Formats: sequence, structure tokens, C-alpha cells
Amino acid sequence: MISWIIYILVTFILFFVLFIASQGINRGIKAKNLNNKNHDDPKSNNQNLSGKISITNELTKLNKLHSDGVLNKKQFEAAKKKILG
Repeated sequence: MISWIIYILVTFILFFVLFIASQGINRGIKAKNLNNKNHDDPKSNNQNLSGKISITNELTKLNKLHSDGVLNKKQFEAAKKKILG
């Protein structure tokens, strides 16, 4: 009788461990696919864009913020310096 209880407990523990392992494997596969998708997507990777176009776009956005009054002169200069390096 006790041996049957032990067999049932061991079986339950085995299935639980297999379930947890399968969940971990599935999460890893999903994360890998998501990482590969983001890596291959040229829209999400600014390194594929020309540096001049990217800097020009950033400076244009920054100038618009300054002209709209969102940024003051000091903030504008600091952000411009950060973009230009």
C-alpha cells in the first residue's frame, strides 16, 4: 500500500517537473523568436539608417520642440550638443 502511494507521488512530481520544464522551454523559444524578429526589423534598428538622415531628423524634432516653447534655449543647446556628440 505504501509503495503505491510512493509511486503516485513520484509520478505526480515527475509530471510537475516536466510541465515546469516545458513552460521554460516555450518561454525561451518565444523570447528567441521575438529577439530575432526585433533584430531583423530594419525599422527598429537605427544602425541601418544613414547617420546623417538620423541626426537630421533628430535635430528637426528638437528644433520644433524649441520653437513650440517646450524647450528653453539652455535645454535646446544641451540636447543639440548631446545629439551632435
